[in-house]
Amino acid sequence: MSESTVRARVVKATVSPETKQIHKDDFEGLYGADILTPPYNLTELKLMGEYSSILQQCIDAYKTNIVGFGIESEYKLDINSDEVEKRVREKAETENTRLGEFIRYLNLDESPELILGYVLDDREKTGNGYIEIIRNGVGLPVGIEYVDAQYMRVCKKTEAVQVAYNILEYGVEKKVTRSKRFRRYVQMIDQEKVYFKEYGDPRIMNAKTGKFEDDTPENLIATEIYHFKIGSDTYGKPRWLGNLISLYGARKAEELNLMYFTNGRHIPAAITVSNGQLDDASYEALQGYMDDLSGTNNAHKFLLLEVQGMATETALNGEEKVTPAKVEIKSLAEVLQQDALFLEYDENTRQKIRSSFRLPPLYTGESQDFSRATADTARKVTEEQVFQPERKTLARILNTLFLEPLEFSYVKLSIKGADFHDPVEIAKVLGPFIQANAVAPNDLRPLLSQVLGKKVDLFPDEYNLPIQAAQSQPSSFGELIGITKSEEQQENLIDLMKDMRDVLESMQS
Repeated sequence: MSESTVRARVVKATVSPETKQIHKDDFEGLYGADILTPPYNLTELKLMGEYSSILQQCIDAYKTNIVGFGIESEYKLDINSDEVEKRVREKAETENTRLGEFIRYLNLDESPELILGYVLDDREKTGNGYIEIIRNGVGLPVGIEYVDAQYMRVCKKTEAVQVAYNILEYGVEKKVTRSKRFRRYVQMIDQEKVYFKEYGDPRIMNAKTGKFEDDTPENLIATEIYHFKIGSDTYGKPRWLGNLISLYGARKAEELNLMYFTNGRHIPAAITVSNGQLDDASYEALQGYMDDLSGTNNAHKFLLLEVQGMATETALNGEEKVTPAKVEIKSLAEVLQQDALFLEYDENTRQKIRSSFRLPPLYTGESQDFSRATADTARKVTEEQVFQPERKTLARILNTLFLEPLEFSYVKLSIKGADFHDPVEIAKVLGPFIQANAVAPNDLRPLLSQVLGKKVDLFPDEYNLPIQAAQSQPSSFGELIGITKSEEQQENLIDLMKDMRDVLESMQS
């Protein structure tokens, strides 16, 4: 009695090998004596923005809302106040012009907003950002340059040195001296090292050797570095570091889905052959059909399978009895993947990363579930809790780096934020103030300029009186302004006030 034989052949497409990268540290072997080891591979952290589907959007939202609206000069006092002396006002205006020029030429190739944007990008990816401060011939800071964080390393602190500072004591400038220990920084690109000193270090350092030498040639004198970092450790750590495993998991889920779509499908059907086997020509035809991943080459064609039956018994005359072969094609569509896998896992990962940046989905282009009210609330809360404190911290650093050495007294650097004022909404609440004679025409002219989209000049001072007061007492208007006007002039002024009232009413409606 012959035994039945079960044979199975699985025809599958070729799977691409998995990509593996090694992030080499060029400083390997140099750590320990002087250069400190970073807690994580900085190159790998820098590249995470390219591997993640959400990280770069969060970082771009930070860059846009922190420095993207511009840097400008701002007065420390109200120069239009009557209490400000003319001499002080003139000096403040001169400083304002000088500071505006300083901001404009802080970098000769790119805008300071773009340079600081690069630094913020590095800081949010690796936890560390660096700028190089350039000084002129008399030792004053005049420019900044971007330094790539993945090539920078921090050195141990040096011996303490005496540093002079200018402070205010009861409004009087006073010079004090204190001891401070500075760090050195080293950059390596293509096996070439360059040393930098920490900003404010008064010593002369050799950029080639990292040693403090007063006889260093001028072309080898090291410039200064300011280190922007997240946290208080020697090296900063990115705020999303706790979700690093989730980022890797989301990447693997996307690679799994990519392999599914690249290879076309899993086994869509099972071809079973009973009491026979496929001949070589049929097997090759089936293999060619499966290798056509796009399905276009075999469109509108028939698949012909030829099966050879198998002998089940032998007759007395020596002839073999062959049982007819049976071929069945069973669909496996019910077990196929209908959509991408791990979509919920990926969404949870996106939420975790946004949460680490404290950003609502609105800032990463995911605003399907937002109404205008919830969107405005999300923007205001994020501005108040995230972006505004970051701008103030950065502005304080820039003012310390540049304004104090350059001796600016009446102006400061200010980083602009988003404008949340809605002229139409403001116009709706002006009614009670107008009725209470608390608003004069010139108070509303800047608002009118925003609504109309063009510049509107202010009225002369003699016409700048509360609107309701001018309308309710037209006969005594000349007494209100202290001069005598003709009846025709008073009527023209009243008409002007009425026109202004009509504009306000149209804005409120």
